[in-house]
Amino acid sequence: MKKMMIVSAAVVAVLVSACSVSVGTSSLSATEVEEKATAALAESQGIPLEEMPPLECPSDLTAEVGASIVCVIGDPAQGNTYDVTITVETVEGEDVGFDIQVADAPRQ
Repeated sequence: MKKMMIVSAAVVAVLVSACSVSVGTSSLSATEVEEKATAALAESQGIPLEEMPPLECPSDLTAEVGASIVCVIGDPAQGNTYDVTITVETVEGEDVGFDIQVADAPRQ
């Protein structure tokens, strides 16, 4: 029961500002986006990283202000999946800052 409440809390409208990562190319790999966004969501919710459901991104994220990608996070307790929109907010040299927003409602 506790895990269901933790996972549910993680997939309710979350906005994390300016998560920064360093990149050596003009894009972040899907794997790097998944790892950094999952860690940011876990931290923002006070949830241990190992208890976070996996985040899946379909492709790399261009390191350009305004670029975005829609990833998916699951809620295993309820069997729902939610869109997670990740948008690049800043690019300063090799540092990329992005916002993460989890949809309020599950995917249809």
